[in-house]
Amino acid sequence: MMKRWFILGVLGLGVLASCSVKENRGDCPCWLTVRASFPNELVSAWYGLQPVFEDLDGQQVDRQVPRGTVDVVASRGKFIAQEGDQMNELFASLTQVDTQCEEAEVILYLHKQFARVSLEFIGAEDGRTGHIMQVQGHVKGADKHTLQPIEGTFRCTPDEPEEGGYEVRVPRQKDDSLTLLQYDLDGRELDPIPLGYLIKKAGFDWTQESLGDVAIRADMPTMTFHITVLQWEGPITMTVTI
Repeated sequence: MMKRWFILGVLGLGVLASCSVKENRGDCPCWLTVRASFPNELVSAWYGLQPVFEDLDGQQVDRQVPRGTVDVVASRGKFIAQEGDQMNELFASLTQVDTQCEEAEVILYLHKQFARVSLEFIGAEDGRTGHIMQVQGHVKGADKHTLQPIEGTFRCTPDEPEEGGYEVRVPRQKDDSLTLLQYDLDGRELDPIPLGYLIKKAGFDWTQESLGDVAIRADMPTMTFHITVLQWEGPITMTVTI
């Protein structure tokens, strides 16, 4: 299947030449116009597995593309979190455009590809324990073409916002591997907190077009967790206790 896509991609890109009005225009490329919905967007396109163009300024892109179906991706932000960094504030969208025509046009709208996870320890000063914290997981970002989660080492230190507690940006997940590791000041490992498990039990949907956020309040003496899921659009929230 990979070889077939490659052949189709090469053949498709090979027709990106001007056509005479005397020729059969059904074999001519399509003129694609792409417009971004936000400033500072980058736009890329693929025909099968072959890139047609990559990382163009998305204010308006006009290009000849093969006839068929072209995947157009708009993005703002980095797709991959380097080890030691939190996930970037990535907004991106994938649109499949029918280019079986002489001209096609698409306006792209971005979707939130990361989630903010906040954690507060009940009864602790400023909601913090004073321990050394590290979040780790098995997904390091999103594929630049498909936007699907990419497996890899994700490890970072949470922020300590002014309002208290901890906060971390994580990429779209494909499992419940997210874990908060805790160490005392002498470097001894303490009981980890299974963030991915808690988020899953709260019903958070990692397949939404735009990801929401999660707030966790932890009562460590009773090992009770109050999890609130905040939807990206609208005031709807859901709180569960585990």
